[in-house]
Amino acid sequence: MKDFGHPAAHRDHRWNLVTAGQHEKTVRQFGDREQRTLLAWAYAGWGGVGGRLDRLQWQFIHGDAHDENWMVDDGQITGLIDFGDSCHNPAVCDLAICLAYLMMRGRDPLPIAAAVSEGYQQVRALSTDELAVLFPLICARLAVSLCVSRERRAIDPSNPNWFVSERPAWRLLGQLQALGPGKFLKSLQ
Repeated sequence: MKDFGHPAAHRDHRWNLVTAGQHEKTVRQFGDREQRTLLAWAYAGWGGVGGRLDRLQWQFIHGDAHDENWMVDDGQITGLIDFGDSCHNPAVCDLAICLAYLMMRGRDPLPIAAAVSEGYQQVRALSTDELAVLFPLICARLAVSLCVSRERRAIDPSNPNWFVSERPAWRLLGQLQALGPGKFLKSLQ
C-alpha cells in the first residue's frame, strides 16, 4: 500500500496511533491504581515519541493487521479484510499494531516479536528511527485498546466482542513494562 494515496486516507479515528493520546483522559476511569499506573506509563512512552514520527516514512496503512483480518490460502497470507481503521500513518504503525495483537496470543512475547519483525524486514527494512519508536507504539496500541474497551463498557457492557482482548492486553502490557524497550529491541536482533 506504499504508493496508494487518497484524500480520505488523511483522517483521524479512535485507533489512529499518531493520535493515541486522545484516549489518555480515559485512564482516570480505571478504579485500579496499578492499571492507571500501567496505562500512564504506556502513554508517557508514546508521548516521548514526539517529533520522531514526522521523520518516518508515512503511507496508507491497514491499521488493524492481525490474524482475524488476514485471508490465508495454503499457509500464505493472500489478502486483507476490514479496512475500517486504515489511514495515512508512519508505515511502522502497521507493524506495531500487528505485534500488539500477535504478542497477546502467546505467553512469551519476544519470540513472536522477533519472528514477525524478521519477516517484516525481509520485505521492508526498518530504519533506526522506526526501531526506536516501535516499542512505545506497541504499548500505545495496547493502552488505546484498553481505554476504548473501557469507553465501550458504558455503551454496551454485555457485548463480548468488545472486551475479548482485555485480559491478554493487560498481561502483555505488564510484560512489556517489565522488559523495557532495551530488552525488547535486543530480542529483534
